[in-house]
Amino acid sequence: MIATTPASTPANTPASEPAVEAPLPLAPRPLATRVGTSVRLLLANPWTAIYTPLLILGIILLMNLAIWGIVRANISAEGEMAEGVNGGAFFLFVYMLVVAVQSINQAFPLALGYGSTRRDFLLGFGVFAVMLSVGYAALLATLAWLEESTGGWGIGLRFFSADAVWQSEWPEAFGLGLLLMLLFFGIGAATASVYVRWRALGMYVFWAGLVFVFIGGAALVTLLDAWPQVGEFFVWAGVLGTAAWSLILTAVCALAAWLILRRATPSQG
Repeated sequence: MIATTPASTPANTPASEPAVEAPLPLAPRPLATRVGTSVRLLLANPWTAIYTPLLILGIILLMNLAIWGIVRANISAEGEMAEGVNGGAFFLFVYMLVVAVQSINQAFPLALGYGSTRRDFLLGFGVFAVMLSVGYAALLATLAWLEESTGGWGIGLRFFSADAVWQSEWPEAFGLGLLLMLLFFGIGAATASVYVRWRALGMYVFWAGLVFVFIGGAALVTLLDAWPQVGEFFVWAGVLGTAAWSLILTAVCALAAWLILRRATPSQG
């Protein structure tokens, strides 16, 4: 009787393995987290947007205090001037325009390289601009109030309160500073977007077109003999009311930045 043995399993036959479940897709990060990442990227070097302008502002203020103090000390009582109007704090608005240009030019290609979307970056830049605008507007309004309270730092110097609005209540001064800061950030964002998208050629066309728009607008007002009405409008609106109209230009600049950057690529940036 011949004994039979079960057939042996070939050595090269793979052993049965437990089934491995496919990994679940990662949930997308919340919008606030993605925008916050862009804000942190823009604030990665706080010297550019915070420390340097504050340092420059402090140096300019100290220099003006020293110069005006020397002038006041060498003027006789009969010929003494009541106050000195400087308005040197306006440099801060221009500096924020430069900050906006540098931030987009440098951070936009880096953000896209890290996987951020154009929408997330622009929303992050908007938060970044609003944060700085609120902070600097509050600082300028507070310093203007302090300047008024001390009689121009004790020597009659108007460095922060050069205009009547800055000499008024704190909320009005804050509102004016905020509107102007947002306007300069908007102009800077639109300008930087043109450069990121079209480089030097785009800048030539942009500035040439801007000059033609201003000259054409002035020529149109002249042909219509409407300069008296323009002057009456500014008198009627006042400084703060006129600044409020700047929100339209700020919104146009923000929209232009979005429409331009949505087609820009990291290589262009």
